[in-house]
Amino acid sequence: MGKRIGIIAEYNPFHNGHLYQIQKAKELTGADTVIAVMSGNFTQRGETSLVNKFEKTKIALQNEVDMVTELPTIYSISSAENFALGGIKILNEIGNIDYLVFGIEEDNLQELQAIADVLVNENDEFKRIIKEELDKGNSYPKAREIALKKVLSSENVEDIMQKSNNILAIEYLKALKITNSRIKPFAIKRKNSMHHDKNINENYASGTYIRKLFIENNFDEIGRASCR
Repeated sequence: MGKRIGIIAEYNPFHNGHLYQIQKAKELTGADTVIAVMSGNFTQRGETSLVNKFEKTKIALQNEVDMVTELPTIYSISSAENFALGGIKILNEIGNIDYLVFGIEEDNLQELQAIADVLVNENDEFKRIIKEELDKGNSYPKAREIALKKVLSSENVEDIMQKSNNILAIEYLKALKITNSRIKPFAIKRKNSMHHDKNINENYASGTYIRKLFIENNFDEIGRASCR
C-alpha cells in the first residue's frame, strides 16, 4: 500500500498555493494518495464559503486530491483548537494516514512542536508563570505567551504566535498528541505569499487576498492565483 497524506483545509477557494502544498508534499514524502478533510459551506470565522462545498470538492478532486470528506460545521466555524481537533479525529478514524500535511511560516517544525508540547502538558512552572502574569493584569493570551517564552527560553515565541499558519500548525500538533495519533506531522513552508499578504506574487496569493478580489469582482486577478 502506498503512503497517504491527510490535509485539513477550507479551500476557500482552492488556489495555487494549495496545489503547490499537495505537489511538494507528495514529492517529499513519496505519498500517492491525498485525503482532504474540508470545511463545507461555512468557514472558521463563521463566514459563508465563496464556493459551495460541492464545487469545492469538485475542484479539489481535479487538482490531485483523491478523497474529500466534510469537516462538520460544529468544527469548521469553531476556534483554531477545535477546527484542528475535529479534523485530526476524522483522519484518525479514516485510518492508514501516514502524514498530516500543513503550511507554516517557519522553517523550524521542532520549535512549533516544543510549543505544542508545553501547551498540552502545562507543567507546574508553566501554570505558575501564567498565574503570576494574570495577577499582574495581563490577558490570558499575553500571559501564555510570556510563560512560553520563559519555559522554552525562546525569544521567537512572540513572532511565531502572531502568524496564522503557525498558530493552526501548533493546534494540529496538539491534537495529534492529545489523540495519541500515529499520523506524523509534515510541514510545508508557504511559497511566495503569507496569510495576510495583499498582492499576487508569481501567481501565488493568500486566500485572504483572493476573497478580497472576489468582493471587488476582480475575476481576472483571481484567475491568476486560483485553481479551477
